[in-house]
Amino acid sequence: MLDRLPNEILHLVCRELATTPDLIHAIKAQESKRHLDQWNALARLCKVSRQMRHVAEPLLYQNYAKPDSASNPVAHYSFRKYLTTVLKRPELLQYVRSFYIGSWRQYADDMSQFAAESRFAACTARVCDTHFSPELHGLYDRYAKTAILGEAWKEALDAGEEVAEIALLMSLTPNLERIEFSMPWLDLQSDTAPQFFWPNLLVESEEWNPSSHFHRLEAVTAHKRNMEPGFNWDVVAGYEIDSLLPFIGLPKLRIFWVEDDDTGQYPTRLERYPLNNQESHLSDLVLIPSSIHPAKLLQILKRCTRLEAFYADFREEQDNFVPNFSWDTIAQALSGSQSTLKELDLSCDLRSQLATEADTEAEFTCISIGSLRKFTSLETLHVLQTTLLGFENMADELELAVPALPFDEMLPSSLRSLKIDMCTLTIVPYLERLLVKVEEKFPDFGELQLSKIDYRELDVEGYPLDQREALIEGMKVRLERLKEGFIEAGIKWIQ
Repeated sequence: MLDRLPNEILHLVCRELATTPDLIHAIKAQESKRHLDQWNALARLCKVSRQMRHVAEPLLYQNYAKPDSASNPVAHYSFRKYLTTVLKRPELLQYVRSFYIGSWRQYADDMSQFAAESRFAACTARVCDTHFSPELHGLYDRYAKTAILGEAWKEALDAGEEVAEIALLMSLTPNLERIEFSMPWLDLQSDTAPQFFWPNLLVESEEWNPSSHFHRLEAVTAHKRNMEPGFNWDVVAGYEIDSLLPFIGLPKLRIFWVEDDDTGQYPTRLERYPLNNQESHLSDLVLIPSSIHPAKLLQILKRCTRLEAFYADFREEQDNFVPNFSWDTIAQALSGSQSTLKELDLSCDLRSQLATEADTEAEFTCISIGSLRKFTSLETLHVLQTTLLGFENMADELELAVPALPFDEMLPSSLRSLKIDMCTLTIVPYLERLLVKVEEKFPDFGELQLSKIDYRELDVEGYPLDQREALIEGMKVRLERLKEGFIEAGIKWIQ
């Protein structure tokens, strides 16, 4: 009876059953069951008639989630069943719009990288016998002859490396709009870098145009890894995001979002995945937190001309000084997006990056980010106090490279919300001047949030002991008056 309905009605029915990208990797059991039920319902509709199949099949394949095989090797077998289907019927790949790539097993060279047969001890004997069938091996061999991923990739694919299979699938999918990765555990402290293959898909050559193949790709996301309870974080490091950065050069990419582990160092070895020099059209760049070399971050920001939101919680390493990297150079690198940037979140601590030039010998100086007034669309700003003031609280002891501006001369008039972390009482005079100027210079300003205020960190060393406590208490009183003043001005105060 269903196949007698008009195509418009059939499309409506099938769209109700089609899963969304968010649902295909649902964590909650109830949502996961809902996805499977809807997927199975669509699969059954494909068998009703040729007409129903024509309508339902594109929706059935539009979103795919590769299961997490790092914790469950049997899931790799499920992935290969999918590969067998789409490689035998490659026309199905034109329907795929979204990939969720669950965590996979990653082995370094010194752990027998291509010894695939030895890695499935946790599987049942039946799965071990069939996980890499002669049929699938033959399909791989056919596509390997025409792929542009390189000899190392062919060797890995021939051995059944899952990361090589992921790259193969990406190379054959022409209409991807969204890719999500759930990265595996990688030890960056070892001398052997993990092998990735998808960056080869982002290098232009006579035989390959990445802008044409990924002509619809709008978002790339890398998710934080889910570690087992009790995992010893002291012996591991976060995954490299370098292998994902070449995506940024794609002309349609709008969102690049990385949720790294709160551990690890950016790589200090030779450049493995160099960036191209193409202009980036990103609107959202989110790195929270990220093992990325500061010099590479600046290179990316300089290429962006349409950023609307930039979130950075990257880690600057304690022992690696990076010349020409400080708050002001970040602002300069963002200047290409000064007319479009609406949200800026620099909730990262650069206390170890203590000077802008290695040869200044200006230890314990960190200059302010400087004027942000050129960012004429900026509405939301989340920073540390040192971002705005540098180490202004040490002004009596040290000569700052660049003195901090008053807030009314630093912040753009478009600002609506300001959040300042890791505050000290040194900020009070700056806020007092801001309150006086707020109505005149910031007509849309509506929210001020101060967090993690350190009431003891105030430069009172030059005063007698009996006066120091009084100075601190006086600043607290001024802060309380500030709160009352901002509230009276109609500004939400959060502390």
